[in-house]
Amino acid sequence: MPDVQLRYFVTVANEGSIRKAAEILNLAASALSRRMTQIEEELGVPLFERHARGLRLTEAGRIYYDHARQTLRQEAWAIGEIEAIRDLRRGQIRTVCVEGTIGSIMTEAIAEFRPGSPGVKLSVIRAGSTGVVRAVAADEADLGLAFDPPSHRDVMVITEARAPLYAVCAPGFDLPPGPLGLADLARHPLAIPPDSSYGIRDVIDRVVRQHADIVLDPPLICDSIYGLTGFALRGQGVAILPMCSILEEIADARLETRPLTDPALSGARLALLARRHRTLPPVARRFCSILSQKLIAARA
Repeated sequence: MPDVQLRYFVTVANEGSIRKAAEILNLAASALSRRMTQIEEELGVPLFERHARGLRLTEAGRIYYDHARQTLRQEAWAIGEIEAIRDLRRGQIRTVCVEGTIGSIMTEAIAEFRPGSPGVKLSVIRAGSTGVVRAVAADEADLGLAFDPPSHRDVMVITEARAPLYAVCAPGFDLPPGPLGLADLARHPLAIPPDSSYGIRDVIDRVVRQHADIVLDPPLICDSIYGLTGFALRGQGVAILPMCSILEEIADARLETRPLTDPALSGARLALLARRHRTLPPVARRFCSILSQKLIAARA
């Protein structure tokens, strides 16, 4: 097993702060600082530049950081292979996903996975699409689910499926029947995510950039799918959402949808992501396979 100092070092490097890293590691900042000094003394070179805003890796620090991450990845792989020998009954799988998939795709995958691997610990963290990509690239998550994710050289798409966006409103809300364009929705009160780090907002912004005549002035900016859905449920206006985030409300006839005609909105996709050139442990591969099936089967 690699020295625990490698994990401490990587955490400090990621956070750029002894104090923040100590909070994450549940250590005293003074003890963690001594650990970093000890590593530098053993190597005979400084690994961090100290400045007013925190710590920055030196050239030697970046080399040691790459070594530490590779060693920790190899440890995770070895442990994963050992877990496979134990019939995939133990281990840990870290996932990060956009909020709209938690109540449908992710929950269904977990329900199918757990009976065969009841001892496996699962973590599901919510993030915007950009945050999902960053977490996977940084090895902070084994798998990610993102809506129209930005490309990243260290992240690959395992599976993707159509996830068109819809205009979503309460029954009786004054929207014309049939397909609509974003220009039509701009005349109504809208609820949208705050910025392009959220995949839905990124797609919306792409359409706005292509059409100078579309001006959006939404009365609600919200970073939660539940907040956007609630706005529509209470007849306040229109939300722009994928079907997987409103399945229960549609089934109960509490919400109605209108297809959207803008190609970027109607052609949006959900993607299952993993780190490029990384071999997932067997237990994570099993969950990945189930998650892929749920993603493909998801109602568009």
